[in-house]
Amino acid sequence: MNYGPKKSFVQCGAFIGIVCAFFLVLSLFIVLSRGNWERGLRRAVQSVLPSSEYSVGKMLRLEEGGGNFACFEISRNSDGTLREFSERLAIVMRVTTYYGPLPAVFIREGGETRFVGIAYLSSSVTEEFSDADRSRSMDFWIGQADEIFDAAARLRGI
Repeated sequence: MNYGPKKSFVQCGAFIGIVCAFFLVLSLFIVLSRGNWERGLRRAVQSVLPSSEYSVGKMLRLEEGGGNFACFEISRNSDGTLREFSERLAIVMRVTTYYGPLPAVFIREGGETRFVGIAYLSSSVTEEFSDADRSRSMDFWIGQADEIFDAAARLRGI
């Protein structure tokens, strides 16, 4: 089985072409699904925040953090009307708890960061969780949320 250099080159080129086409298709799927991913995160944040009080705005693209969070602008509703987006921000962040990793929602209003709840859980479970897990670990996650909010404020020029 003596292959000539031309046949080996063609086989190698075909293999590289197939691999490139495969990665191109995967990249296309990622780009097309990004909008659904963002809408799902927005709904998760909105489900935790009282919808009569807050409205979730656009997602802020932050380069820091490694993708374990998503940051959104939020607006406070006042008598059925929306105020403009100012320094109010919300993040949904994967936090490690005794129960495994859960998507926690934090907001910052007036320079204060607070834990709001866990996305995709009923309100009674969230209340029990926030009462039981208000410990050093939750203080750690609030500190992490503060760093993300500070980065978002720098991005927005606040």
